[in-house]
Amino acid sequence: MPTLKDVAKKANVSISTVSYVINGSKLISKGTREKVLQAARDLGYHPNGNAKNLKKNKSEIIGLFLSGFKGPFFNEMLEGIQNEVEKNGYEMVVCASADMHRLLKERYVGGAIILNYHIDNDLLHVLASEKYPFVVLDREIDNPHIEQILLPNKQGIEQSVDHLIQRGHRRIGFIAGGQQSFDGEKRLEGFQESMEQRGLVVSPKDIIRADFTEVSGLLTMKEYLKQEADYPTAFISANDEMAMGAIKAVQQKGMQVPNDIAFVGFDNIEIAKYFQPALSTVQVNQKEWGAVAAKMLFDKINKTDFNKQTSIPIEFIERESS
Repeated sequence: MPTLKDVAKKANVSISTVSYVINGSKLISKGTREKVLQAARDLGYHPNGNAKNLKKNKSEIIGLFLSGFKGPFFNEMLEGIQNEVEKNGYEMVVCASADMHRLLKERYVGGAIILNYHIDNDLLHVLASEKYPFVVLDREIDNPHIEQILLPNKQGIEQSVDHLIQRGHRRIGFIAGGQQSFDGEKRLEGFQESMEQRGLVVSPKDIIRADFTEVSGLLTMKEYLKQEADYPTAFISANDEMAMGAIKAVQQKGMQVPNDIAFVGFDNIEIAKYFQPALSTVQVNQKEWGAVAAKMLFDKINKTDFNKQTSIPIEFIERESS
């Protein structure tokens, strides 16, 4: 692999001159700069990003660590983060696996945004420091070098419960996702608390679990209706996809939505408004969620003052399914 020394020799200049040109310095004349760049092109030279970061003692790469890419929820969040990353002249790497990520532990990145339940709090406490800050989107954690931006999950569920009560529903069920999901479990907690506060009883059999996918919602609801002749008049789902799958199961049984069973989702993914019937849901501004998280991370990296925005705006969207 060609080095700075090779480029300097071919361009007949000093190594420091090549370094200045590669790093965009304006101290070098146009003619010399063009000569150096042409030599670099001829040799196929590319700057070594790792070496550059080591010299600066700083990585200009942000890591986004996700549990996975299932579903359309992450698209806008990623866009919000990427916009802020570009504004700050950084790059972003996205990792999604169940492994304890090597890039995080080896400090390849200069900071991280974490939405990955596989990475436990103990590891974050060990790694986080003033020079290595994190922003988490999926947990509550007490560490001066870790900020958290959490969705107002319980508020959204409370709005959903109130909407259904206003529609005359008293027996309401809930479609939960996997227990490992922080947001999903907060939505379930919010449902139970909201029902209790309004004097309504929740039967354990009316809380069913799927895995946040449309297929799982369909299969889970189909099995539920097969076993239960007596069921709630409405269900709230921890996300839109499970709600849409559950609606399909109800329709396949020859029942009507919302006349026989009403449904409310959560997230307001793009397809929710086109679904038949259009899905009532809680709108989360995913793009703002990502942007706020990235802004907070860069404030930590740059040690600038910032106003901690602890939650993201949400809005209940009433449509045909309820």
